[in-house]
Amino acid sequence: MPAMAQNDKLPIIREQILLTVWKLKGIGEAAIKEEVLRAEMGTETSSETWASEIEQLHQQGFLEKNNVNGKITISLTPLGLAILRQIEEDHLQELK
Repeated sequence: MPAMAQNDKLPIIREQILLTVWKLKGIGEAAIKEEVLRAEMGTETSSETWASEIEQLHQQGFLEKNNVNGKITISLTPLGLAILRQIEEDHLQELK
């Protein structure tokens, strides 16, 4: 997979969301609750901004978002994992 062009970079908040979902092991069927994700990140963003960022990642196919018993659950998709790996590779390249 080629490196992402500078203009194609995800906003930092979206990168942090993907990384935190991965750290919480929210992959595939092992979804995590949105409130757990938000608490782990400790973000100070508004609920509206937060919902927008999650929805953008969902629309891009990076996150799976479901409503389970009135609670939103989130997990990484295979595409989300691939993008996260690419982001990490790009960060490593920047260090060289």
